[in-house]
Amino acid sequence: MPSTTRASRSGSEADRSARRRGTVVGAACTATATGLHDQSRPAIFHSRDLRKWTGTRMNSTRRGPLTCAQREWFMDVGIDADSPWSYATNFTSVVHGAGAPVGVVLAAIGDLLDRHEGLRTLLPATGPGQREQHVLPTAERLGEVVRVAPAGPETDQAIAAATATAFRLGEQQPVLFVLEVAAGAVQRIGIVVDHCAVDGWGMRVLRTDFLQALRRRASGHPAFDGQPAPEQPLETAEWEMSEPGRAYAERAEAYWRRQLDALRDGLSGWRPTSGTAPADPVLQSRWLASAHAARAAQAVATRTGMPVSAVYLTAFGSVISLVEGSPCAGIRSLAANRLSAGTQASVRKAVMPVPVLVPGTGDLAARLTATASNQLHGHRFANVDPARAAAISAEVLGELADTGAAAARFNYIDASIVGSAANSRSLGAEAIPFTDPAVQDRITEQPDRPGGSRYILSVQHRPAAALMTIACHGDTAWAPAAGDMLRHVEDVLVRASE
Repeated sequence: MPSTTRASRSGSEADRSARRRGTVVGAACTATATGLHDQSRPAIFHSRDLRKWTGTRMNSTRRGPLTCAQREWFMDVGIDADSPWSYATNFTSVVHGAGAPVGVVLAAIGDLLDRHEGLRTLLPATGPGQREQHVLPTAERLGEVVRVAPAGPETDQAIAAATATAFRLGEQQPVLFVLEVAAGAVQRIGIVVDHCAVDGWGMRVLRTDFLQALRRRASGHPAFDGQPAPEQPLETAEWEMSEPGRAYAERAEAYWRRQLDALRDGLSGWRPTSGTAPADPVLQSRWLASAHAARAAQAVATRTGMPVSAVYLTAFGSVISLVEGSPCAGIRSLAANRLSAGTQASVRKAVMPVPVLVPGTGDLAARLTATASNQLHGHRFANVDPARAAAISAEVLGELADTGAAAARFNYIDASIVGSAANSRSLGAEAIPFTDPAVQDRITEQPDRPGGSRYILSVQHRPAAALMTIACHGDTAWAPAAGDMLRHVEDVLVRASE
């Protein structure tokens, strides 16, 4: 096996060369065919060296527009996409390396990037509020995404540093791999991905595909031989601009308009308690790990036959109506938006919001049925151009369009989406072990940070425990009440289960 390092120059010269030629500086060690040796200079992987293992095809850079889901992401997070705080939404996963040789792992990484174009795509700005996709050849800049660390605390530190990476999406591929190496064998691989390129479902696909590539490479077989190719982001964007894509968009926009018309009528006479968002908003987050809420929601879903997500959505709608003083709530429920086999096999970020009208008062069973029905029908019509969705919202709702009673985002995650192992901790950098009784039954405040969505509701659910989160801008009516709102949701669920 050829050497994987080039450490003949001084550290400072090597660092300058790394920046010039697009290489990755690893930990202060050198990976070789015979093992990992401590050095005073960092290991540097070069794409031409990695190409010897990957054997992936070379092709020219391809360019095209963003998908609706990509545009929705940038529209929602705004300048956060390029801010120092963008790392807060990164996805991180650590998988076992099974002692595979470094070369085998590098080949598996090449296979994964070859299969999923979004992991090797740059998203440079082309004008104010405009970006496009630049899909790179698999092996052209592979060295930029690989880091190596010796086994032990150095690897944990390297994974933490990768997790805290604020990806510069116009210049940097949205993924990093950290290899823990001992005596030439890889023990663990940390994988960090920017949220613009992946969602919870996609992260499960990524783990599955990478582990398959690792096993197949280790046994000397092609990683994905004979498997159908997943849908690629650039293909999705091209379809969205096609005649069938435009026909779908017309139906989806009509659905949005009907839902927002109903929300406007439901909010008739109501006026918001919060003003417009300030120029420099501050995001405040509160979370509650609760076994009581999870068991209650599961019991209600079992008794009524309704989805667990709809049970939580109804409870959150109730507390929004209480805090806002509104007769109902319009919540943008995030849908998986994976209606084809190709999309389900893709790692790409596909999740998109769809408006769901949640009654705030009346019989709970009736409210739950109405919410579940609206949520179910909306799943088919989530993939709407975000600029068109914003225009329709402004036209139909006017001054109510961006209020807490009309525009909160709701994200529900369970094992069917991300897998059971991933769903035992929160998916963010904090990795909260919400199934641990030691962290349950208390309101926890996360550090404030700039930016973020104005109103966010989220649930990670397991039958025995759930993590419920409310995040909002500090100037909203929700901010001082967020902890009480979470307790109210828990109470609504427990009462409903009795």
